[in-house]
Amino acid sequence: MNNIKIKNLSLRYGKKQVLKNINQEIEEKKITAIIGPSGCGKSSLLRCINRMNELIPESRVDGEILFHNKNIYDADTDITEVRQKIGMVFQKANPFPKSIYDNVAYGLRINGTKDKKKITAIVERTLHDCGLLKEVKDRLNTSAIQLSGGQQQRLCIARALAIEPEIILMDEPCSALDPSSTFKIEELMVKLKERYTVIIVTHNMQQAARASDITGFLYMGELIEYGDTNTLFTNPKEKLTEDYISGNFG
Repeated sequence: MNNIKIKNLSLRYGKKQVLKNINQEIEEKKITAIIGPSGCGKSSLLRCINRMNELIPESRVDGEILFHNKNIYDADTDITEVRQKIGMVFQKANPFPKSIYDNVAYGLRINGTKDKKKITAIVERTLHDCGLLKEVKDRLNTSAIQLSGGQQQRLCIARALAIEPEIILMDEPCSALDPSSTFKIEELMVKLKERYTVIIVTHNMQQAARASDITGFLYMGELIEYGDTNTLFTNPKEKLTEDYISGNFG
């Protein structure tokens, strides 16, 4: 089981508490959406799941995140391995200033893969899985910076998939994209859950309702409600959740 169990998780940046006693189990091979107003801790929660918050000065995490029944915050945890198994796609597409091919091959090479045939096969497979291969197959050696915004984001997803993670974290991956590119990313997410566990942070409630199986509503660092997406959107248990999704908020 490669599901994730979050137990009594709290996060502080200096004196500011960002997450408060989060308890949540992420189901395997499903899409889990995290929704909530700006500044409620959505992205911070995502970054806790692959230990990215340690890159932020004065951050402190309490509690546990269990992956394969081991706390990823144990002292003997290999952080590089955690980030390999739990890949991250950021809000703004961030292709390297390299060719399309070299972007996808990057993680394989730094992890020691030298077989060119193997690298090429993985590059082509992941580009195909992300619906990009047909669009770029004649220009794999051209700069990734020349791709459109939507293509760049799918390239970044391909780059994350190339090193064979088990879980994909996506931090508002469509916020800078047009509706057509957004639709392609959502389609891709649904395909990806056949093989991966997907966790997406989104400010777009329609996207959460369309694409996810499970939704969590965060407010001021607390997990207010968590469960089946359709149930949460049509029959929420908590008044705060109902107010948020109906727009009667603030």
